[in-house]
Amino acid sequence: MFLVVVYQLALSKTWDLYVQNNALEEKLATVHESLKNKDEVENKQAVLEQRIASFFVDSLSHQDLLIETVSRYCHMHRILLRELPAMNTYTEGDFQVGTYKVVLEGDYKTLLQLVYLLEQKNKIGRVSSASFILKFDNKRKKDILSLVIYLQNIQLHAYEEKSE
Repeated sequence: MFLVVVYQLALSKTWDLYVQNNALEEKLATVHESLKNKDEVENKQAVLEQRIASFFVDSLSHQDLLIETVSRYCHMHRILLRELPAMNTYTEGDFQVGTYKVVLEGDYKTLLQLVYLLEQKNKIGRVSSASFILKFDNKRKKDILSLVIYLQNIQLHAYEEKSE
């Protein structure tokens, strides 16, 4: 009987506080882990936003830069620029995606170096497709290697409307 009274008066409250303390410590550990995960997610989001931002461009200045870069490279390496039509655009959500189609003729190595220059060195855009086509030209009586490049850039459509 004495033990039951001691348990009721002293030990039951202590035991309840012990259980409550353990539950709160588990919640605190969960909160600390969530904060770590939040920081990781924010870092990943910042990296993704930076990568996406590298494809955002001003369309007019970008077209001038693309023409200048391609024509200078073609002149220096004796590549024939067959086509460079205006940019085709389509809107998807808040983004406007612009695509350039560039058709060139030359040898494999210099054409491949141009693809590398456009995408990696100058970062003019994302090369979404690069197709090499070998055709026989009856006029010149030789094989001609052509390269068709589709170069894409992204513009934030909402930003464009605000700036105007």
